[in-house]
Amino acid sequence: MIIPGLGILISIVTFPGIAVHEFAHQIFCRFLRIPVFRVVYFRVGNPCGYVEHEASKDPLKVFLTSTGPFLVNTLFGILILTPVAIPILKFREYTDPLNLLLAWLGFSILMHAFPSTGDAKNMIDQILKNPEVGILPKILSAPAVGLIYAGAFGSIFWLDLVYAAAVAMLIPNLLVSI
Repeated sequence: MIIPGLGILISIVTFPGIAVHEFAHQIFCRFLRIPVFRVVYFRVGNPCGYVEHEASKDPLKVFLTSTGPFLVNTLFGILILTPVAIPILKFREYTDPLNLLLAWLGFSILMHAFPSTGDAKNMIDQILKNPEVGILPKILSAPAVGLIYAGAFGSIFWLDLVYAAAVAMLIPNLLVSI
């Protein structure tokens, strides 16, 4: 059962992840010299954030700007959560308010790592449907588009939450075991 307004409530609670997601799009655009027209890091609505930028004819640039948030959010989430999670895994007391703040921040960022269906649509329009793009970039991009849509469908079943929890537990566990 889908609860009306739950998505907006989750977006409000995890707004740092949305802001980092949009920041990642913007950073990739700037790095790849794609002009950015407007950035909205967070708003209550659908979409909760977005980056308006010039379309690119370069399939690699399109791919990187579309999938960049997955890399950036995952790395930031790991960097923020690992120092918090390692003491927990060693069964130390978990009452420090800073640790709670960092745990919320890292988890929020990880929950918004998946590219959106809008990102997939950009890849479809600018890579897969573009007659000027060769077959190899299309073959390499198609699975990413499929994964993005699978992630969007999976979010109905809390896949984004499962991903955040898995990364938040897996990386620190690996570090502790080393």
